[in-house]
Amino acid sequence: MSKLDTLLFDLDGTLIDSNSLIIESFRHTLHKFYPDINYSEEMIIEMIGPPLFETFQAVTKDRDIINKMISTYRKIYTEQEFLHVTIYPHVIETLKEFKERGFNLGVVTTKFRESALPSLEYFGISKYLDVLIGLDDVANHKPHPEPIYKALANFEHGLAMMVGDNSPDILAGKNAKILTCGVGWSIKKAELEATNPDYWIDDFRELINIVDTINEEEE
Repeated sequence: MSKLDTLLFDLDGTLIDSNSLIIESFRHTLHKFYPDINYSEEMIIEMIGPPLFETFQAVTKDRDIINKMISTYRKIYTEQEFLHVTIYPHVIETLKEFKERGFNLGVVTTKFRESALPSLEYFGISKYLDVLIGLDDVANHKPHPEPIYKALANFEHGLAMMVGDNSPDILAGKNAKILTCGVGWSIKKAELEATNPDYWIDDFRELINIVDTINEEEE
């Protein structure tokens, strides 16, 4: 039987805690372009997950304004990134263990590669990765399975698992017919639970026991 030897991760909200900065970047951008509309934190949280263009397209159909909003958002985010973004506990030690065991490891994100790389490098995540699939690498983003397929094409692999904090992460994994795992620190936990991931962790280290249990059952 095939062993689980490949782990794919979302980035924001899964490996790194960027939620507060994402919320503030949205808040500032929305207020700048639409000061007369009061966007509550709950409304902003619902915006988290899809690519920026798609998110702002729900606010306005004017492509010029959308592009200006994206530029404003990215400027705020990049200026504050390493003041407010942190890495979740036990991410590095867990990735290190899987890497030492010979696992294939990758990140699949709806960020552009250029936007994802600074955090991956700053927090020391990139050295454990075999592949990074960003928004600019695919024609269809999560929950479409294309980003998963693109990542998996880099490996000879057995079973694979997608780990994420947002419903498109889990749905992309399911659509690609691989295992899925939700994280208990998701800012949209109820929505994530509704996708019925195959597994669930509340501490990153729990992923090691889950993988070991799966592989014991495959023997």
